[in-house]
Amino acid sequence: MPHYFLDILKEGDFSIREVFVEVKKDFPALNLTRIKPVLEALFKMRVRITAISYNTVDPKGTPVVSSGIIIRPINRKPRGVLHFLPSANIDKFGSGSDALLIFEGALAFLGYIVIIPDLLGNGVTKDTVEYPFLMADNTGRVAYDMHRAAMEYFLAILGHRLQKHISVGGYSMGGSGALALIRHIEKENPSDIIIDRAIIGGGIYDLNIAFEEFAKTGFAQYPAAPGIFKAYDIWYDLNLDYSKVFRGPLLENMHSWLDRTHYRDQLTEWIGQDLYKYMHPDFFTADRNQEIKKLWDKFRKNSLVDGWTPKTKIIFSHASDDLSVPTRVATYAYEQFRKRGAPVRIRYGKGGHYEFGKWYFLRMGIHLIMKRMAFWTRF
Repeated sequence: MPHYFLDILKEGDFSIREVFVEVKKDFPALNLTRIKPVLEALFKMRVRITAISYNTVDPKGTPVVSSGIIIRPINRKPRGVLHFLPSANIDKFGSGSDALLIFEGALAFLGYIVIIPDLLGNGVTKDTVEYPFLMADNTGRVAYDMHRAAMEYFLAILGHRLQKHISVGGYSMGGSGALALIRHIEKENPSDIIIDRAIIGGGIYDLNIAFEEFAKTGFAQYPAAPGIFKAYDIWYDLNLDYSKVFRGPLLENMHSWLDRTHYRDQLTEWIGQDLYKYMHPDFFTADRNQEIKKLWDKFRKNSLVDGWTPKTKIIFSHASDDLSVPTRVATYAYEQFRKRGAPVRIRYGKGGHYEFGKWYFLRMGIHLIMKRMAFWTRF
């Protein structure tokens, strides 16, 4: 009797041609004209994307039903399993279980089963659960429960077990989520889930370090901070006085702007990139006020770096000119883990948060191809 897996919500079959449409939505400047015919010739496979519901818990430990997607090749044998965490869904309309076909799903065309949780506040919970934005413990738990649900789905519905050796990945908020999942798996130490390697990029692994950098520069390419503050306020019952956190049009319009019905470009246009125009002046001082200190205390408890040393082999990737997630966040995680003997490496690149993201996905694709080749050389 499944404990995690509940139901199939919907499913559909897709070719890589259809994936290109989604890739262009997320990377509109990406020119695929030259490589598109090559890829279509190479990847004849089709994949089935299945949205499922499953049991998990919210940040307060209350049981809740969440959702996610499982992508698997249907005209050839899968070569492995990848658990991939989604990038930030600032609006609540683009989750995997809603759209089925999302650009992260392109990795399945390398022959892998790909598991992507919606995370809370998305999918079936988008109208019932507040988004626990960058809350590390819950992110790790919800992703882990999704993996368990996928394992039960394969056994109950498809009649065979999901292999236990997996890779883990994620970019941007997905990078943060991937590290949270690794930490949770290592904490649970299950015998039937073994991470071979994780390649993560562009993530916020320690919010205090990130906001220290934002306070220094006064600039954030993407105004994610207000949504994070709101999530922490609600889940930790902080009862924030926002007149001591925000200022200007954001303070006046925060309830409508931060209701997750608006897209990234809209929020960037309204809120802007100059923190001095929307953050309270005390945000930039060493002392800060009591309301901001409430947030800082909770950020510290959600650090993915402090108080834990990963055993998993992890490759961090980050743009040295990232204006959305400060590079120091990745450097801090890497240096602290290395001091404690963790098997981690780091790669830097150029292009900012979004252009570097394309390099990250290329690197993940190479890893999956090499892993598949290593699998076949054993036979």
